[in-house]
Amino acid sequence: MENNIPVIFEKIDSDNWYHLVKLPHEMIDYLWKQIDIAKQENKSIKKELVGNIHKSLYLKDPKNLIIDTIFTTLFNTQYKCYFTNIIKKHFRRTNVQHTGLYTKPVLDKLWVNFQRKYEFNPLHDHSGLFSFVIWMKIPYDLDDERNLDFVKNANTQSSVGNFTFVSNLMESFTVEMDKEVEGSCVFFPSYLHHMVYPFYTSDEERITISGNIFYEQIKDTVSNYPKINSIYQI
Repeated sequence: MENNIPVIFEKIDSDNWYHLVKLPHEMIDYLWKQIDIAKQENKSIKKELVGNIHKSLYLKDPKNLIIDTIFTTLFNTQYKCYFTNIIKKHFRRTNVQHTGLYTKPVLDKLWVNFQRKYEFNPLHDHSGLFSFVIWMKIPYDLDDERNLDFVKNANTQSSVGNFTFVSNLMESFTVEMDKEVEGSCVFFPSYLHHMVYPFYTSDEERITISGNIFYEQIKDTVSNYPKINSIYQI
């Protein structure tokens, strides 16, 4: 990922935040190829997820681009401290007392969701330390959603079809879903609750990629990982 790609940072409160970044076309093309492979292999991950979504499949990242490009780029922005604070707290909770220990990011799970109209993802959080969503296809226009008779006269127009974070104080922060968000990725702490509202105006599927990242101890010499710029020493 090129370093000049703009990264939006939004702070929700002292413990909650998210990064929003537009991915390069090469990355999106690569992910579409992995989605095609996932369709062929057809390995469902639905039993591990909370979504009321008809199909969710395991996805592979053979080039490890999620870590080596997206995560590493975000980790090395001016907001690095928000990442390192979570890593520190994690190893403190697991009673790791080894000052100077080197750790590295690892992709835990990766999957692709195929969401039809009326389907939704209820309020939930994730495992791991960091999670992400990549919006591959948004098949509806947000204005059409908001102009539905049962929506346009309500005070909840910001909900329909959208992705929403919910803070510890139950305040909501919405990322609006429209075709313009296709190819974008949002990164956030895994403990940050979020939900996906249903859409109504398209018969096509909304396609998203999700996954989780955790940090593990590097058990051999750190010099074996010269290309990992998101190694963290605790």
